[in-house]
Amino acid sequence: MFISYNKYWSRYNFIIIPALLFLSLVLLLKSSFYNNSYANYIIIDFLVTIPFIYFLLIRRKEVPKITVLSVFVLSTFLASFLLPKSDQRLLDLIKDFIIPVVELGIFGFIFYKARLLFKTFKQNSTSVDFFDTIQMATAEVFPKKIAHFLATEISVFYYLFFDWKKVVSKENSYSYHKEGTYNGVFLGIILVMLIETFVLHVILEKWSVTVAWILTLLSVYTLLQFLAIFKSMKKRPVLLDAENNRLILKFGFAGHANVSIENIDKIEVSSKDFEDENVKYFSFLGKLCGHNTIIHFKEMVEFETIYGIKKQAKSLALILDDKQGFYNLLSE
Repeated sequence: MFISYNKYWSRYNFIIIPALLFLSLVLLLKSSFYNNSYANYIIIDFLVTIPFIYFLLIRRKEVPKITVLSVFVLSTFLASFLLPKSDQRLLDLIKDFIIPVVELGIFGFIFYKARLLFKTFKQNSTSVDFFDTIQMATAEVFPKKIAHFLATEISVFYYLFFDWKKVVSKENSYSYHKEGTYNGVFLGIILVMLIETFVLHVILEKWSVTVAWILTLLSVYTLLQFLAIFKSMKKRPVLLDAENNRLILKFGFAGHANVSIENIDKIEVSSKDFEDENVKYFSFLGKLCGHNTIIHFKEMVEFETIYGIKKQAKSLALILDDKQGFYNLLSE
């Protein structure tokens, strides 16, 4: 029994010890022993001592070091919630000056890491691009779900405002943005969103100006996301990595699949509607954009849509500008 207890203690002490420290500070704040002369010491314990002890406990474990930041954020929240407002002068100073520096440091590290990764992978592969590298960089700093979300948000601004380089066609790459279906659908969605945003703003403004502007800003940001995805589609073609025997499917930064060529059963050049539940649209817009190519696999494959949402399919339906060339190459 003692061996079992010792095993669990060594495995979970990085959770138990900080939790006990949090509990002791909460009990002190709620007890009659607390007075405002202890405030700064308690703030230091919350924001420095506990995160540092947590770091010491995880430094030799496989727990991501970035979780220290999560403990710091939790500590800041608890201190803000539990301490009397009149005793939070030091805490306010830290939130106003130190936290923004930490945030800038994190984003700076992400872009530095992305730059190093891009240089490294570019020497050995032609299949990586900005979104791939920023996704790998954020994954080294944040948990996977947060990393996907952050990489998507960064990519929106990158493709909208910074990526103006001319697209250079690569060997065995296949575009999918020239088809009239995508152009018409995206332009239609953008037009509808513009009209809907204006009309909704006018209606809601009569009820609440604040709510009207919040929803308008959300609608405008969604519109920017659509524009960024549409622009990134030109930058991220479908690639056949013959050297590694992989097929890399992309739909801007809103779709990704990396599958083995050996897992491909057959390729069907078709734009006919289908009712087979095993066939999924690769585009997150689904049936709205249609398809002209269906790739059937021997085994189920996993693919990602926007924000890294994972799905599985036995067949994927997509649009390619040169569907016949794609069919011929993979048939060979």
